[in-house]
Amino acid sequence: MNVRIAHLASFNAGNWIDDHLEMTQYTVKIWMITQTSDAEEQSIAVRRLRHFIYTQLESTVFIDAAQSDKCVELTLAGLNITTLPEKPAEQLVGIMLFHKLNAIMEERIAVLEIEISAGDAVIYLHGDHETSENLTVPDWWTVSDLTHSDIVLTESDKVVSIPQATPWRELDLAWPESVATDVAGNIVVFANFKPADDTK
Repeated sequence: MNVRIAHLASFNAGNWIDDHLEMTQYTVKIWMITQTSDAEEQSIAVRRLRHFIYTQLESTVFIDAAQSDKCVELTLAGLNITTLPEKPAEQLVGIMLFHKLNAIMEERIAVLEIEISAGDAVIYLHGDHETSENLTVPDWWTVSDLTHSDIVLTESDKVVSIPQATPWRELDLAWPESVATDVAGNIVVFANFKPADDTK
């Protein structure tokens, strides 16, 4: 049986608009419906959602990906950036969350609607029945990892991607059947091998 659930979250983030940084506290209400009866998978899906919001979006800087020079500058300064296809705005952040959270929960739980507010008494909504016409959806919105930027850094002749895609397995948030497949089929063992003369 499919069950409707909701999750309320808030996080602080910056918005790079008109060459200056504005800090904002976002409040988000996420309306969802379960797509699996497996309680463990439901739990993992919600934990993935929370992990993305509270570790990737908390204290991030939302910025238009078209401002590539500023994206690189902020990243090299040690700031965590989240690129968007247009100037940051509550509605666009909500649309991004709708797509990205659906992607990371991989059909175990489906997001039906997002409500988002930046504390100005206006709540923006985006649902599964709405389309994002004239909006180019970035690739990272549709992949199930933690990536939240499509910017690459160029140093000399090398192109270095910004590392953000930590595997869910490392966070103990892989789906149960994927773990079972590893046990039943080919097993990959990760070990920290020490030199023969290493006594530590």
